Amino acid sequence: MKKISVDHLARVEGNGGISATIDGNAVTDVKFTIYEGPRLVERLTVGRTPEEDVSIAPRICAICTLSHKYAAIRAMENALSVKVSPKVYLLRELMHMGEMIESHSLHLYFLALPDYLGFPNVVSMASKYDFEAKIGLEMKNFANHVMKTISARYIHGENPVIGGFGKYPSKEELVWIKSRAIQFMPFVMKTVQLFCEIDYPDCPEDETVFACCNPPENKFGFHGEEILLSTGDTIDKDNYTNLTNEFVVPHSYAKHSLYQGKPFSVGALARVNNLGERLEGESQKMYQKYFSERWKKNPLFNNAAQALEILHCFERIPKLVDEILEHSQNPPIQTYQVKEGKGTGLVEAPRGLLVHHYEISEGRVSHTDIITPTAQNAEDIERYCYIAAQKLLDNGEEDKIRDRMDLVVRAYDPCISCSAHLAEVKKAPQENWKEQLDQIKQKGTPIFVGVGKKDHNDDGSGIELALHLKKRGVEDVWLESEIEEDKFGRQENGSRPLLFLDAVDFRENPGKITILPLHYVLSNASLSHRFLPFLSSGLNYQQLKNSFVLGIQPQSLDEGHKLSPSVRKAMGQVIEQITH
Repeated sequence: MKKISVDHLARVEGNGGISATIDGNAVTDVKFTIYEGPRLVERLTVGRTPEEDVSIAPRICAICTLSHKYAAIRAMENALSVKVSPKVYLLRELMHMGEMIESHSLHLYFLALPDYLGFPNVVSMASKYDFEAKIGLEMKNFANHVMKTISARYIHGENPVIGGFGKYPSKEELVWIKSRAIQFMPFVMKTVQLFCEIDYPDCPEDETVFACCNPPENKFGFHGEEILLSTGDTIDKDNYTNLTNEFVVPHSYAKHSLYQGKPFSVGALARVNNLGERLEGESQKMYQKYFSERWKKNPLFNNAAQALEILHCFERIPKLVDEILEHSQNPPIQTYQVKEGKGTGLVEAPRGLLVHHYEISEGRVSHTDIITPTAQNAEDIERYCYIAAQKLLDNGEEDKIRDRMDLVVRAYDPCISCSAHLAEVKKAPQENWKEQLDQIKQKGTPIFVGVGKKDHNDDGSGIELALHLKKRGVEDVWLESEIEEDKFGRQENGSRPLLFLDAVDFRENPGKITILPLHYVLSNASLSHRFLPFLSSGLNYQQLKNSFVLGIQPQSLDEGHKLSPSVRKAMGQVIEQITH
């Protein structure tokens, strides 16, 4: 087995990994792994008062602490029927702008930029690009000041509370923030130019669904009462599980999410793709100058989207300050009498859609659900890393796979929580398919489906395999011609694995046997497959994740009825392994 690893690449926020397993010319597995253990914050909040919750819940993260605070407060105010004044509303928006700028500038200048300038880290980069490093540092310091001024601390500030603020910033403090934001604009414009004009690689590129908050009044912003999808659909905040559908995966402490059985993306790129037409001023001009169809397919453009959002924030801050100063009175904290209720708060954290949901019973939290952006992005991170790895492998550039997967993961700016991540490429051992088959059997007795065309030589191997297995008395063996639409959707709950038998062209020596997850095959146009459409669209997610393709490399797919000797030999090995 060949293993290539980078054990401490400290330019993502947390301790995780991305790995790819390669069997010959096929990428057979990609896993985005988060090693850090569960924080159990949701369980810790149960039995607490709402006020205690909005102090405890943000401790889930010191990177996006204000986003968690904001989402928790919004959720509690919805549950407790609390209405805040316009000044509180505006001041929270200003507070949130500070976190957006701080997080985006940290990611762009200190985590992402060294990749594109050819440096291992920002320290070495600063030796030649000290001006860029200073811009990032000054921008981050300004944003930290905004957060401290309004929330009372750089991290885990307690000034924002349910119903308002404990203390309001002075006029002088707000005017300084406005003036500094205006002074910074030349450096903000340089930031946009720098990150929007990077020559981002075209691998990986593929369509996906983007999701974000739908801000009120048709504006660009970072909160809302509903979720907007790039499909044009909207989801009310209280129906957020229609999007997220969290589930547990065995290789990570982070849950994953799917929308209608497919991966989706959240974050700055999702917001710009869905809301970019709503940008105003210089932000709109830069959006029109740089935006292209590639932004809808390539996750690396998340860097460019973050730069646009920094510009939007710096343009919005002076206007926000003026609006806040129009309200001379500092409203008191709104009290509440409600002791029962349910509420959801939607906020755009720097890395994407953040959901806090609470149920209150007898004045105490009885249920908590927190959905983080990285958990929503995890499936698309794996998918894009798979696409990149397979394309580079197809092009004979296996040596680039590790760095490209690093680049993809880093572009998503995952908030794992502050340490390192690992990237590795593993070479599958000879006869690895036998071990995989044994592992599939351990999940349950497989259902076998023979796929192919009997009149195209080796393309009939899947059908021939199924017929031989039937003769050997193997249960639940089907030919694709025998399957009615949605048969498995009606009869199986996904607990038993589906194993499709087919000729798969992965440019190996004839007779090579490989087992691939079905969803890899369906997303890879370079592999030869002819599965009936309903076999993919009719399967639920559990069934899709429990479905595999046992493929035999054909020698010929020309018209005819003759199986090549190498394919016949491979069929014999498969029959023996299944029936022994």
